[in-house]
Amino acid sequence: MATAVRSVELEQGDEMVPVGKELIDYEDALEQLTEEQRLRATVYAMNTLLIAKGVYTAAEFRFQFRQSAQKQLRKKKR
Repeated sequence: MATAVRSVELEQGDEMVPVGKELIDYEDALEQLTEEQRLRATVYAMNTLLIAKGVYTAAEFRFQFRQSAQKQLRKKKR
């Protein structure tokens, strides 16, 4: 009986994983996460990159988040 062997390929960013730690494969993550979890992971990753690259600061993000939350909550009350 043949055993399925998954080839281990390095993905972009793997060099950032701390020694001794493992990170889930991108395709495995897509398969295992729900649609909502994938969206949350995407938003988290995008915001982390934008802050790290200096596109905006964490304070600016929090301000925009608060504005959006307030608008959504106002709509919800109607």
